[in-house]
Amino acid sequence: MYKQYLKDNFLARWVSGDLSPEEQQAFEKSDDYAVFNKINETSQKLDAPVFDASSLFHKIQTEKSTKNQKTNHTVVKLVPNWAYGVAASIIIALGIFYAMNLQSNFETQFSEQLTISLPDQSKVKLNSNSELHFNKFNWDSNRVVALNGEAFFDVEKGEKFRVITDEGEIEVLGTEFNVVSRHDYFEIQCHEGKVRVVNIDTSIETILTKGKAVRFVDNSKEEWAFSQLRPDWLKGESTFKNTPLSQVIIALENQYKVVFDKSKIDTSKRFTGGFSHTNLKLALKTVFKPMSISFHSDDSNTIILNSSPKTQADN
Repeated sequence: MYKQYLKDNFLARWVSGDLSPEEQQAFEKSDDYAVFNKINETSQKLDAPVFDASSLFHKIQTEKSTKNQKTNHTVVKLVPNWAYGVAASIIIALGIFYAMNLQSNFETQFSEQLTISLPDQSKVKLNSNSELHFNKFNWDSNRVVALNGEAFFDVEKGEKFRVITDEGEIEVLGTEFNVVSRHDYFEIQCHEGKVRVVNIDTSIETILTKGKAVRFVDNSKEEWAFSQLRPDWLKGESTFKNTPLSQVIIALENQYKVVFDKSKIDTSKRFTGGFSHTNLKLALKTVFKPMSISFHSDDSNTIILNSSPKTQADN
């Protein structure tokens, strides 16, 4: 009868507690339940989610053998042959269950920020409309996070720490740095310590120390120096230095949950300055007025940008 439990992810659903009450009741009444349950209970006591089937059954046999010797000296077959094959199925189910539980995923919405504590007490401040993913298993020796968007990292000293993005990778030992990773745009500012940056598209490697920054725009590398101790967006203001206007507009969209019509302007122009996160109209003036770009909203609440000012109503 045990073969019926190897179908339709039955064991995985049982381990994760997803059986229906009817399925659970019927399973507990079956002749095979005791063996399945013993395998599961013993597996749960192991230290890591990577299990050894032979060690597992040796543990079961030892426990049962000790118990049987106390009552009589009769030699009995402790585990049916089919249970060895079943062990692998339960171990796989446990592996999937643990892997899902060890995966940590964080996401911010428009105009939202989030502080995340990593297992080693490193801190990540996630900016608006961004994502961070990491796995807690073996964290001390495998400190790796995946990022999409913008985040500020305060990394505790320890084993190598890596940030993986679609645009490139950052590697550090213990430091503070800011990362922006979006399509065809990759920017890193080192606020403390030293970081190693590798752009995926160009394979260019850059070492940054405190007060140094690098960006890759359409595979072109740019470097500069800065003096801020922390990113200004942590204090409620986004600032930029010779940054493509397209990235400034994305930052505005993320902070204020607005949509821009950019078809009438050149988004490759560069902007130096900043905007506040508390007042949309003020932010629009601060960014677009110095660049001689007008703005107004249409019936769909889209903000239309025009490089030939015609309407000053919102200015």
